[in-house]
Amino acid sequence: MTDPRQIAAGIVGAVDWQTEVSGFCRCPGESLHTHPTGKKDCRVSVDGAPTIYCFHSSCAAAVANANLRLRRELGASSWEVVLPGGRVLRSGDVLLGDGTVKTRREIEMGAAHGFSALPHPGPLPPTAWAGEGERNERLVLETLRVLADRFKPELFEKFHWPFAQILSDSPLLVAERDPDEQFRTWLKLWPAHSHVWIGDVYSSGKPEHKTHFRPVADWYQIGPVMGNYTCGAAFKPGSYQRSNANIEGQRFLVVESDTLAKDQIGAVFAYLRRRLHYPLHAIIDTGGKSLHGWFDAPPTKLMENRLKAGLTAFGCDPKLFTYSQPVRVPGAFREGKLQRLIWLKS
Repeated sequence: MTDPRQIAAGIVGAVDWQTEVSGFCRCPGESLHTHPTGKKDCRVSVDGAPTIYCFHSSCAAAVANANLRLRRELGASSWEVVLPGGRVLRSGDVLLGDGTVKTRREIEMGAAHGFSALPHPGPLPPTAWAGEGERNERLVLETLRVLADRFKPELFEKFHWPFAQILSDSPLLVAERDPDEQFRTWLKLWPAHSHVWIGDVYSSGKPEHKTHFRPVADWYQIGPVMGNYTCGAAFKPGSYQRSNANIEGQRFLVVESDTLAKDQIGAVFAYLRRRLHYPLHAIIDTGGKSLHGWFDAPPTKLMENRLKAGLTAFGCDPKLFTYSQPVRVPGAFREGKLQRLIWLKS
């Protein structure tokens, strides 16, 4: 039976194996490094989604090509490695930092029931390699990306939620409300004390931009005249810069895609609601090709990273996990087309 470590060594050269499935190696793009290369800067792992990881960024293209080859060759045949104590690690399984084996079936079931269902690698002993916990989590994230990519055809079939159905399913009929009412209805999503940014992309960073950061009550009177954009997060009173450092209070995760059609992104929204149980607050038609789904933000960074891995594989925009990223506000016009609410919770 195939030994995955021999295949890895055939791609990256000699490997200093630190565990049965992971070790230090020479980076496939070492010649591209712009800073000195250390002996432990690059690591290869053959469990989970086999991965070559380098701490340098200048070699990213070469590492990505090597990873494609590694996964293609390891995916061509099944393999198994006998661990201490007689346990067996098979292709697709993940060896966690505490020695636990997470089987491929368990991982797939975890992904099917939610990206946050996979285990956290747990606390590291003080003597552990500094990146061991990160390595285990990287394996989880990479495995999630692979599984989510495989699941995409089933996602669009099982969770089909086309644009027309979204409109008719809305608990509140909002799509035909006039622009000012659209805007004021959307404002009700925010706690009354929230300071919300509304402006254009560059309405941030200077003291004079403070007028774009206002309490909800002020916006209710002003309307959507200050710009076409908002953010999925509230800001500290007195802010004039749209940055994560100034975020305070309510946060929404806004999910959207530049590549998926409206009917396809609807399936992603349905998956988040029905399978992962993320509360959906609103869906906004941007007046262009995309829809924006406003969800509760993940409660922990771990869950956020895992959700981001899966959604990115589905085709969603990872920039929206930066909560100060501009998104379309309902009630404003985009080249003559209304940015409008089409679904709103009751």
